[in-house]
Amino acid sequence: MQIAKLNQRVELLQPILSSDGYGGYATNYKKVISLWAEVKDSRYSEKQAFDTPNALSNITLKTRTYIHMEKGWHLLWQGREYEIVAVTRFYKDSTYIEIAEYEKGV
Repeated sequence: MQIAKLNQRVELLQPILSSDGYGGYATNYKKVISLWAEVKDSRYSEKQAFDTPNALSNITLKTRTYIHMEKGWHLLWQGREYEIVAVTRFYKDSTYIEIAEYEKGV
C-alpha cells in the first residue's frame, strides 16, 4: 500500500436501529471512525450494474484495514453520504470498499 495515495478523508457510519414507537424500527447512523482513502479508478461493469441498478454512481475506495466495517454501513465523503455495497479485504493491510449513491427517499 502506498500511504501517499491515501489523500481523501472519509467517515464510516454504523447503522443503529431504534424503536419508532409504533412496533417498527428507524435506522440512524453513528460516526465510528475517520479513515484516509484512495479513490480507485471505477470500471463500471455489468456486475456493478446488476448489483446496484438504481445507483446514481458507484465508486471504489481503498483504505487501511478496519475489520469492523460491513456491507450496509454508510460512508460520508466530500459532504455526501454513500451506502457501502461491498467490502473486500485482499491483503491484510488494505481494504477495498465499493460505495453507491442512491437518490434520496421517495
